[in-house]
Amino acid sequence: MPRRKRKSDDDLNQLEFEEQRLMLRAKEIAENRQRIAEERIERESTIPPLEEIREREARKKYEETVSRGEVANLVRTQNRSLLLLVLLVTAACTLVWWGLRVMQGV
Repeated sequence: MPRRKRKSDDDLNQLEFEEQRLMLRAKEIAENRQRIAEERIERESTIPPLEEIREREARKKYEETVSRGEVANLVRTQNRSLLLLVLLVTAACTLVWWGLRVMQGV
């Protein structure tokens, strides 16, 4: 008889252990459901960012990607192109003025 009693005690202990494990699991599930519900409420109550904020973030990201050296090179190239344009317009005006003077016979 004592042997059967041990076996039933072992079975009882195992059942109690499983019961505690299942109760802990149920508690975890309840906590997860509560957390998910709170996160859903928070997400629904949060206002999405304004368009202006998105534009600022995009501009900031763009400025971070473009280095200062690249900007300086672009400005230098544009200044050279502008100078060349001014010189070409001046040369064209000078040639027209010279041509008119030659045609007048002066």
